[in-house]
Amino acid sequence: MVTSKILKKTLVVLLSAAVLLSCGALSLLAEDPYVSYNYNPWQEAVPSQNGYIVSDTITGKEMGLDQLSDPESPLFISEDEPATLSDAKDFFLSDNNEFFIVDTGNNRIIRTDVNFNLIACYKTFTGSNLTEEAVAEDGSTYTREVTDLKAPYGIFVDEDDIMYIADRDNQRIIKCGFDCEIITEYTRPDTELYDSQSFFCTKVLVDAAKNVYVICPAVNKGAIMFSPSGNFIGYYGANRVEVTAEVIRNKIWRKFASESQQATLIRTTPVEYANFDIDDEGFIYTVTEVANISTDAVKKLNPSGNNILELTTNSANLTFGDQEAVTYSGTTYATRLTDITIGDNGLINILDYTSGRVFQYDRECNLLFIFGCDQEGQRSGFDNPNAIECLGNLIYVLDGRNNDITVFEETLFGAYVHEAVELFNRGLYEEAKDYWIEVLKRDGNYNMGYIALGRAYLNEDNYDEAIKYLKLAYEAEDYDRAFEARRQDMLRDNFTLIVILIIALIIIYLVIKRLQKKGKIPNKLIRTGIKWVIKKIEPFALRIVEGVKNR
Repeated sequence: MVTSKILKKTLVVLLSAAVLLSCGALSLLAEDPYVSYNYNPWQEAVPSQNGYIVSDTITGKEMGLDQLSDPESPLFISEDEPATLSDAKDFFLSDNNEFFIVDTGNNRIIRTDVNFNLIACYKTFTGSNLTEEAVAEDGSTYTREVTDLKAPYGIFVDEDDIMYIADRDNQRIIKCGFDCEIITEYTRPDTELYDSQSFFCTKVLVDAAKNVYVICPAVNKGAIMFSPSGNFIGYYGANRVEVTAEVIRNKIWRKFASESQQATLIRTTPVEYANFDIDDEGFIYTVTEVANISTDAVKKLNPSGNNILELTTNSANLTFGDQEAVTYSGTTYATRLTDITIGDNGLINILDYTSGRVFQYDRECNLLFIFGCDQEGQRSGFDNPNAIECLGNLIYVLDGRNNDITVFEETLFGAYVHEAVELFNRGLYEEAKDYWIEVLKRDGNYNMGYIALGRAYLNEDNYDEAIKYLKLAYEAEDYDRAFEARRQDMLRDNFTLIVILIIALIIIYLVIKRLQKKGKIPNKLIRTGIKWVIKKIEPFALRIVEGVKNR
């Protein structure tokens, strides 16, 4: 008997422990790796569901970089070849779904497949026109061809598997195949139009016509543009000057100041690009990294170099990144947009160097998700996020100090939003309705869902529902359209009744006035009649007044 009681107690304790452990495990599984948020109509940060979560982190070990120092490996370079990345500045996903990682600190390019399995490593190139001074074993100096990369910063690989490498400290762009034989070198333009003394190139991009675009931090006239043969064409798509009180004051003062006074004024110059990307249609997207920049922070350039983003989105007030600066330990950090990548689905993904966050927008520049963080916000967050790439529903972020690549995968909530946005932007509001309803079930703060449902109901002529959702979204323009349509609908449906009522009132009024003149109706009876009419039409009038108030 005693044994039975002890056994029962033991079972109860074990079951309780199992329940507690399972609850703890569930809470750990359910815990998001970082706090996700979005912005409401007043540009205030509000909690939001995660559209992406971390699925993997890839280091040099996972890539198999130790093969480069293994004499038995076909990829062997030397026994001293590092097996880790070092201060990697950029990476690129080619049309063949291969990654090319610019391993800046190790002066090499790492090539892997889409799963980050090592394919090749490129360090030494032949066929250069550049020379350098070298020291022989006996101490004498001699001139030799530049063969090795020196602090490469950027890379682009075209559909023909031709690599374009921004070899920063050698001040050149290398165009070559996988055999490392240089086809063309793009160096400092020898023309008066190029007034910088250096050519420390950091990023490179190539369009369908094989024109080459280069970013140099010392050049603020736009991207430097070369023809396929290497001739300097000019500058492409310079940023505008941000209009501030100081800019306006200096502009006015220059009209009246002497030459010596003008020399003391701060020169007003545009800010150079930080990075760029090209989409499937050939439009080039640029980002500007300088903190607090608002003018041309993100641009979409047509072949003429004109920004068409504001035109295509019908908005003159586009903002990107965090809307407010954040303060840590007495230091204020503002958004610095360091890289941009355009997905096959047209989604715009922008990397913020300051916060380590990725800001994702649709084609119309509506903010969809904010995810990721820096190391102060998360133990495994980014310390030096340098580059971003995407493939399908996966997003990759390269960290130059952690020396790894973080892989983000789409959540179920993210999938609902993406499907809804795709239909929404194609004008298929009704087809997107069910997806938006699912989105709002999971996140009642997702303001774009209310706008989309409001437009869907507006498209169905369901004005009451449209007004309800558009009012919640504070979408004034569409709300006015819905309210106006409902008012016209009400007038149209009740037109006959309203006309009959007006005619009846006019007739009654004329009859009463005529009888009153003849003294056949006492004033008391008239007042009673007016009260009765008001009482009858009062509900109808109140509905109209209420509608005006709601507007």
